[in-house]
Amino acid sequence: MISAELDKAYQQAKHQLEIEGFTLTDEDEQNMKAVVSGEMSREQLIEQLKRV
Repeated sequence: MISAELDKAYQQAKHQLEIEGFTLTDEDEQNMKAVVSGEMSREQLIEQLKRV
């Protein structure tokens, strides 16, 4: 589970992206939280995004 501090940081980053015109999907949110919590490496995320 993601800590409250990490969740707050995620929400701030998400808000900033939305201000800049980006929209995050539920899958984006899950992937970002997986990287932050250590369940997925950045490299794994990059490889997954390349396949899309």
